Order: sequence, then C-alpha cells, then structure tokens
Amino acid sequence: MTVSVQFIEGLDEEISNISLRKKRSSNTKTVVLIFDKLKAMDKFRSFTNKIENLWLRDEEGDIQVIPSGIKFYSSDNEQLSKVECAFEVDSEEVFQRVMRFFNRYAEAKGFEFQSREN
Repeated sequence: MTVSVQFIEGLDEEISNISLRKKRSSNTKTVVLIFDKLKAMDKFRSFTNKIENLWLRDEEGDIQVIPSGIKFYSSDNEQLSKVECAFEVDSEEVFQRVMRFFNRYAEAKGFEFQSREN
C-alpha cells in the first residue's frame, strides 16, 4: 500500500513540508503540514464547503485527524501560494503512530527529517 494524505476521499495531496511543535505548558504536540498546491481546492464549489477531516493512510491503516487550523496564503497576483494545515496530538501513542506514518511518507517521497533544537 502506498502512503497518502487526503482531505477528500480518493484525492491524494502532496505535502511540501512538515513541522512538529510541542507546547511548553503541556504534552500536546502540534503538527503543521504545508502544501504548495491543494487539489481539494478544485473540488470545492463554494465557501460553504469546508475541510473537516484529514486522512493519513499507510500500510497500518488510516489515521483520521481533525484540523485545528487551516491557513491559505496568496501570492501578489492573488494565486494560492501555499496552505498550512495544523492538527494537535495529545497522546504519546497517537503521536508515535503519526510519526511512523511520516517516516513512511518521507521515505516514499524523498523527504529528510531535520531537528531544530532551541
């Protein structure tokens, strides 16, 4: 099975960057996915449609997450330049599962993980 990221069933998206953050006041981790293009945008016909779920799919199965925030960025000519989709992970078990997915995604897409320690 291939790894995929989908906002709409059957429509694979391509992640351009992944950022992992940890809240200082709790064990909650925030995952921010960055997309240069979003195929799902072509499927939306009005502003009444909204992104409610994100599926991360791999050989272990599906991880369904609910985005905590989605930001759309436009370039100077008002073209969509990128989309940021964030979701939170409260449990270490779920975080480990998400990390296994991202490791598979990185391997399949040629990504490298880099740690930025502060």
